[in-house]
Amino acid sequence: MRHHPARPFRTLAAAAGLSLLALSSQSLLPTAAADTLPHLSADCFTYSPGQVIRTGHGVTIQGMKAELTGTQHRISVVSATAVDHKQKMDEAALTRLNAAVAYAALTAYHRGMTDVCSTQPLPEVEEVKNTLPELHWSGITMTRPDRVSTASSAHVNVLSTTPTIHVVFDASGLHSPGAILLPPTLSGDVSFTPAAQPPYHLTINRFQTVINGSDVTGTGTVVAGEGTKNLKADVHLSIGRIGEMIDRVNRVAPTELKAALLIARFMSAREPDHHVGWHIVVKNGTVKVNGVELPIPF
Repeated sequence: MRHHPARPFRTLAAAAGLSLLALSSQSLLPTAAADTLPHLSADCFTYSPGQVIRTGHGVTIQGMKAELTGTQHRISVVSATAVDHKQKMDEAALTRLNAAVAYAALTAYHRGMTDVCSTQPLPEVEEVKNTLPELHWSGITMTRPDRVSTASSAHVNVLSTTPTIHVVFDASGLHSPGAILLPPTLSGDVSFTPAAQPPYHLTINRFQTVINGSDVTGTGTVVAGEGTKNLKADVHLSIGRIGEMIDRVNRVAPTELKAALLIARFMSAREPDHHVGWHIVVKNGTVKVNGVELPIPF
């Protein structure tokens, strides 16, 4: 089995639904309210909302499934909740937003838009303006031809939408067999200015996690163009106790990855509080850490 590091930009969207007791007293929404995103064709993205239930000012969605058509990249979520704290989005809009987050998660998991999707507008960007939605997912499974990844929960909270969309997120219980550098939990703070067509520019205000005993924080930019090869990133990571991470990775990593990580460690810049700095550049399908190209399939 080949071992692949995790891609920290492959983010999930959300966490935890309401109790079954609370759900039992709510009425069902028509499933047609969230069957599809109007701007995306079926040969780009398909979405099944499962059971959609009104819950106060929001909705709970049970058994959601979605797929990037023709790629075998799929996501399923046992339970999702969505609310708008400004109470401007109705139930149908919230279910469409949930579908849009699933589309974004799958696109990131695919490491770029498919050729079909790249010519179609980013969904629900206009609808989310002047609202403050919050989403929680629990029981998340993401699959693609070479692996299955799971997360126990994830959460997305939109802090502002005009003119820049500012979002905080976190995920926990992450697991993927063979993903050496996949952290069990992560959190972040990102912002972007909506655009109708790619490329999409994302600013990572803060990214934080712990990988194999080493605390990691990061900032940077990501540009998602048409297709995987047009994904670009320029990110700075500050890593504490890097020796622990390297030692643990060395026990299971392939030889070429061990050598590349050691070289990147030796070339890293010293930072305060016994941290070291890694400058990561993703461009033209390659990943460089402190100028050293790593053998990471992208």
